[in-house]
Amino acid sequence: MFFGKKKPKDSAESTTNDAPASISPNPAKADPWFRHAENAKDSLQHAYALKLFASGLSFDNTRVDLADPIWSCAAAHRDQGGKSAPSAEKKEIDSMGPYGKFASAYYAWLRDLGSIKVAVEFMRQALAFDSKQWANHHATTIFKMHLSTKTSKKGWVELMRLCGEANHWDLAQQAGAKARELDPTDGDLDTELKDLAAARAMTEGGYTEAAGSEGGFRKMIKDADKQKELQEEETLAGGAETAAAPLERARQAYEANPSDTNAVAKLLQLLRRVGDQEALTEAKRVALAAFNTTSEYRFRMFAGDLEIKAAEQRVEDRRKASAEDPDNDQLILQLEEAERSLQELKLSEYSERVEKYPTDRKRKYDLGTILFRLGRTEEAMAQFQAAKDEPRLHADAAHNLGLCFHAEGWFIEAVAEFDEALARVEASEREKILDMKYDLMLGLIEGAKSENDAEMAQRAKSICSEIARTNIAYRDIRDRRREVDEVIGKING
Repeated sequence: MFFGKKKPKDSAESTTNDAPASISPNPAKADPWFRHAENAKDSLQHAYALKLFASGLSFDNTRVDLADPIWSCAAAHRDQGGKSAPSAEKKEIDSMGPYGKFASAYYAWLRDLGSIKVAVEFMRQALAFDSKQWANHHATTIFKMHLSTKTSKKGWVELMRLCGEANHWDLAQQAGAKARELDPTDGDLDTELKDLAAARAMTEGGYTEAAGSEGGFRKMIKDADKQKELQEEETLAGGAETAAAPLERARQAYEANPSDTNAVAKLLQLLRRVGDQEALTEAKRVALAAFNTTSEYRFRMFAGDLEIKAAEQRVEDRRKASAEDPDNDQLILQLEEAERSLQELKLSEYSERVEKYPTDRKRKYDLGTILFRLGRTEEAMAQFQAAKDEPRLHADAAHNLGLCFHAEGWFIEAVAEFDEALARVEASEREKILDMKYDLMLGLIEGAKSENDAEMAQRAKSICSEIARTNIAYRDIRDRRREVDEVIGKING
């Protein structure tokens, strides 16, 4: 509640009661994280960059100047189908610096921009841990998220209180009005709205700076066209229609100064958001021109990613055509050619990136994946072994390394890698765990055959049974159960 009054009985408990008595920023600890985050962002490692930004914010919550680059990174992560944050990473950030709970909640939202629940939790934690400026800065976006769905009275009331605590008075009053529309008879709400208006008057006190300005650090913009312009640019939920106006402004800014890397990045982001063929063609042209002008390799990678996306679309189109006419040999050949071209393009792109960023484990992992698909197993193994040094990649890299050993007929080593992968994978990633267990089972079956090892065969049977109990329809698990029984029978004579 805003003014020391007792909260109405339907109010959510304030999180500020859990805030420590005295905490202060530590820029010396935060700055290295921010530097690494910028590098990761420039190399288009969006999820990793977001984690690094959040890690820095756990030590220093004053860097609201980073809000825009962080936001654009989150948008890119979302636009590329990025996943939500693993619980282990959220816990890790939570326990880092004095603002860990705020930073962890922010990270969770940045990795899941469409979730109102996660967005509101971010706002709660920002207010609880002396990070009001962040809650204020993002209040408009969170308000729009509530507008885009069927929000209950309770949801509007909570948002009203959070916006009030963040000194975003315009949105607090608008949220309160939305709640009142849903229940005009709530006298307590009427009283709270009056208190809200009074608190606003006392806080503003005739100052010319608007409490409802974005982030508390933009001056009040009375020009309605300019205000609309800002809102359009900050709305992440748009597609081609929403992006049209800011796209034209971004294009003009770029054309005025093609060497301005910020202008280039903004134009590329909006063109990718539009996503049609014309926009993507323009984006590739702009990215390559920017690379030639500025020598910033991130623009070269952006163009490469667009080429890969186009090649993937060609594969998908030819796959659909082949499925519709499965007896057409010409279509089958065209599909095979498209798939081969895609893999060769990825190999070229990823090899160059590994050469450019030799310490980047994620790029080594991506290159290893392509090499394995092309049958270049030994080269792939070297990349996966290097990728295992990165904690967030360890489980997947070990899994793929196990597949490499299996392909080479080194079944004992394959089993060891699969076991290692299962020990490191997130418990919440159930499908991935099933895949790893299945591959472990196959390794044990082949190992039992080659080594005539009854213990390996029995373990394979146990894992097969476990998979079947989890999902009896998983792949060919019924056939594998019969196979492992046959292997056990042969070993036992």
